[in-house]
Amino acid sequence: MTPSKVRVAIIGGGIGGLTFAVALKECSDLQVDLYEQAHQITEIGAGITLWHRGYEILKSLGMKDDLVKLLNEESKDLDKQKLSFQYRFSDRKDGVEYFGLYSKGGARLFHRQEIQQMLLKHVPEFVTIHLSHQLERCEEGQDSVRLIFKDGFEATCDIVVAADGIKSVVRDSIPNDGVLPMGTNVFRGLIPREKLEKLYPDHSCLEHPTFLCGKSQYIVSFPISQGRTINVGACVTKLENEGKPLNGSGVRRSTTQEVLDLFVGWEDQAVQLIENMENPVCYALQELHPLKTYISRRIALVGDAAHGMTPYLAAGAGQAIEDAFILGRLFSEAGPENWARVFEAYNLARQPLGNKVQLDSRSQGFYLQLNAPEFENVRESRDLTHEQIEILRKSFTKHWSWLNGDVDQELTRASEFLNSAKVF
Repeated sequence: MTPSKVRVAIIGGGIGGLTFAVALKECSDLQVDLYEQAHQITEIGAGITLWHRGYEILKSLGMKDDLVKLLNEESKDLDKQKLSFQYRFSDRKDGVEYFGLYSKGGARLFHRQEIQQMLLKHVPEFVTIHLSHQLERCEEGQDSVRLIFKDGFEATCDIVVAADGIKSVVRDSIPNDGVLPMGTNVFRGLIPREKLEKLYPDHSCLEHPTFLCGKSQYIVSFPISQGRTINVGACVTKLENEGKPLNGSGVRRSTTQEVLDLFVGWEDQAVQLIENMENPVCYALQELHPLKTYISRRIALVGDAAHGMTPYLAAGAGQAIEDAFILGRLFSEAGPENWARVFEAYNLARQPLGNKVQLDSRSQGFYLQLNAPEFENVRESRDLTHEQIEILRKSFTKHWSWLNGDVDQELTRASEFLNSAKVF
């Protein structure tokens, strides 16, 4: 009698869920169903950053040619140290640069939808994708997991990989303290490059990813889609609102004038970005309280479901890719029948780093916006001393240090655990 296949349910068709599906390409002896709540797999978000770690993972999964097609010509020399982000004090008319972040290959900048569609193209044929399936709850039992969807559909599986974001339904099955509103609003929008270039041909953000910074505020800008579009995010923080419940979903339409009113007195290139943002949308930032574990017996969390973080290190998408890749590789190595040990190895490899990057991103936000304890008396960037500026530079270098780590080392550690004498 042929044994039945292990049934895997992937919840969420975003970057984390799709990367995991692609990473299972050598596991055709699994029965894999991916459930996505939208009626089509697409992404309304804007730009994302892929660092060297995530980029190398996607290359190893067979997407090198796809990635190169999405990059600028000058971005294809990917092994050199490059300027990733420049930082400016911009809360004054005479803005000034004060730090430059360099990393291997620089920041590879994409529209989120481009990466999602690329991943979708590489999903193995044995993975069945179910659209318009919004999960209402899951019930983890001794022998299986029951999935109940909002349209009344139900399914049963052996294990669940939850990639359903910071508002994860599946995460309710694992002890957690929920999400924390950060007191920060992010106004996101896009600018066609031709438009900005015609108006301001010397604008530095046409070429360089840039943080334009001030007290409790900043603007981040970088070119995406082969430089055809400029992604803009304007952030405003009110520390007194941290932890306060959100009104509604935390997402709403905004106007250019609303954002302009928040950045009065800033340098010209900051104001020029805001003036040309198209259809800005306001998002209330939230982060997940760090989890003690990313797994239960039959459930594994990946991406924002495991470590939903602030955007200050541009790490969310990359960390989701790393989670999904390592989990998929461990399945390939151990075989589906050893899924319980795979989950343990995955948690051993990913929970410490995922939580570290999450906490470092939070800390980075306080320094970026001059709200760390060392800047308590600072009201604008003009108030900073040389010593305080040096503190900023050192903190940025420390917070970005995770970029120098090696995903292969994490995978090796997990594999050693997986294959230790007491495994099977």
